[in-house]
Amino acid sequence: MIVTNLLNVCIKELAMIELKKQVTFNIHRMGEDKKPYLETFQLECTEATTVLQALETIKADLDGSLTFRRSCRASICGSCGMFINNRSRLACRTKVKDMVDLNSDEELILEISPQKNQPVIKDLVVDITPFYEKIEKNNPFIQEGSEKVEQVDKTSYEQVNMVSNCIMCGSCYSDCTALAENKNYLGPAALAKMFRFVADPREGQKKKRLKELSKKNGIWDCTRCGLCIDACPKGVAPMEAIVKLRTRAIESGITNNKGAKHAMVFKNDLAKGGLLNEFWMILKTFGLFGAIKQLPNAVHLAKKGKIPPIFSEKVEGFEEIDAIFKQLKENPINVETKKEDDGPGAG
Repeated sequence: MIVTNLLNVCIKELAMIELKKQVTFNIHRMGEDKKPYLETFQLECTEATTVLQALETIKADLDGSLTFRRSCRASICGSCGMFINNRSRLACRTKVKDMVDLNSDEELILEISPQKNQPVIKDLVVDITPFYEKIEKNNPFIQEGSEKVEQVDKTSYEQVNMVSNCIMCGSCYSDCTALAENKNYLGPAALAKMFRFVADPREGQKKKRLKELSKKNGIWDCTRCGLCIDACPKGVAPMEAIVKLRTRAIESGITNNKGAKHAMVFKNDLAKGGLLNEFWMILKTFGLFGAIKQLPNAVHLAKKGKIPPIFSEKVEGFEEIDAIFKQLKENPINVETKKEDDGPGAG
């Protein structure tokens, strides 16, 4: 019975691999004239076909001028990052069957374009210079200093382990909504890389790093949309690293910036009455002169009838919110996720 079941499973798997369906690949290209254009290719794919294999077949058999990056084919090098069906992915680990339903009788269309937030050089190849420059400018190496810890053990690197799997594929950078609006923003990859050093016990300039990262275009410019977490093929979770950098910055007393002030006002308002006081939040976050600059927006909102009260009352059921804050004060939660060492020599 067991042998028969295994045989049936093997036959089913082989049948799935042999299933071939024609898939339309809409590839957004760009030539030497820097003018973007769309080109369509039809290709037969099986359930085992990856997007990278499909692109290599198109290049080999249909159009040798199609240009894209690839190397390891094993989601290690990060070279084949591209925008596939409205999200950044690695072409080598993305199967066609996961993007389109090969069992459907409808036309199967797969959209491929170059990564976002980076200049396109040709076709699916982008200029990664800005991406790497933002990492390089923040000294991606251990620095000597008084904050260096001399005695370390395996548990000292639990935070470092979380972000050390980054393969620099640029997927998070491509999908970042903050970068789409502000090209000067450091981006999720650079900030996750900086957390790797802030969390490293051997780093001697932790507070100095946090001060630099708390400036404009740093940790407080993240919109916390979460797309970088979805895009990352290695589970680095850049947004979580950014939140941890914010926490460490505030705990280090680096609060003289709009982002930290806003976060602290937000927390204090909830603790006092369970509701945000929008009137005072602007003043406490931006200061007097900054609040004056917001007057045009205030007038616009007032015309729409959106006038926040100067003094807000406690919300109904505030006792429950107050109890939560008291519990957190008495029993602080360590919000820093730790990842066990599963590398060589672990255990």
